[in-house]
Amino acid sequence: FLAQPDMMELLASSPRLCRALSPLCRMFGLTPPTPSAVDAPDPPPRRGPSPARLAARRRRLSDAAAAREFGPQGYRPSTFDR
Repeated sequence: FLAQPDMMELLASSPRLCRALSPLCRMFGLTPPTPSAVDAPDPPPRRGPSPARLAARRRRLSDAAAAREFGPQGYRPSTFDR
């Protein structure tokens, strides 16, 4: 089944499927096909984090800095000075 030309062509065109089935090919004594890098499409470009996520990360980092500086409760302004 794996040695049929159509199957070998499919394995060569799909790198992920090839990675999954290459141990099976070796188990049956077949040489696993190498995926061709020319036929593989480029991965989609990665997007950066959204501004809302960046702001949330900054808040988390400042909370962590406050916890390091002022203890687990963080910075709390005094209510006696009002």
